[in-house]
Amino acid sequence: MLNLTDKAVDVIREVCNGEYSGLRIMVQKGCSGFSYNMGLEESAAEDDQVLEFSDVKVFIDPGSALWLTGATMDYVDNSSMGSGFVFDNPNQPPPENKSACSCSVKSCG
Repeated sequence: MLNLTDKAVDVIREVCNGEYSGLRIMVQKGCSGFSYNMGLEESAAEDDQVLEFSDVKVFIDPGSALWLTGATMDYVDNSSMGSGFVFDNPNQPPPENKSACSCSVKSCG
């Protein structure tokens, strides 16, 4: 399943600040690979996998869990590139050909 670095656990703990139970991680697969969405949660959904890292909980829905097996989430604080969570995910698919992608907006870019 998903691994978290010590730095990522520390940041999640700080952000939850006793007000939230944990962090939800959702994975979506698109034309450019995976995108990761996160949000603070009060509790897990019924079908969530709940991972515990010390006193920090991470909630993952069943669909996202498939894509996170073997992945590692870290937190980087790099002044030139900004700061935030980053994923090292062996399941990351290669980017697809842009012409193979479709979108519902006429101007995809």
